[in-house]
Amino acid sequence: MIENLKKNRFWFIKALETYSLALYFIVKRSAGTFDWIHSPLAVLDDPPFIFLLACVGTVALVYALWNVKHLYYKQIMTGTLTFVWLVFFLSFVLADIFIGRILSFPAIYAFFVLSGIVAEVLVKG
Repeated sequence: MIENLKKNRFWFIKALETYSLALYFIVKRSAGTFDWIHSPLAVLDDPPFIFLLACVGTVALVYALWNVKHLYYKQIMTGTLTFVWLVFFLSFVLADIFIGRILSFPAIYAFFVLSGIVAEVLVKG
């Protein structure tokens, strides 16, 4: 498992970043500080979507730790990670536009995570 973790450390970090996004929404919801009442984030911060974030993070974590090589697991994992981070990046940007901000930290964070995933897929295939 340690060898797989060394080889797949990029995907391990992406799994942790996906968990951090779910944790961000849990903290934001429990604190009751919503600045995105009329934006796509008003739907995406609900518990089912937070649960799906945790599921996608778990899929990436399983790949990072056990290096699953059958049933197109890596392609499914990278596709779901890319989709999730693209949706949340666009939602953060739209929420910032609705509020009137330039770009918030979550939007910038999602952009760099998304660009890292796309770069890794393009470079290593």
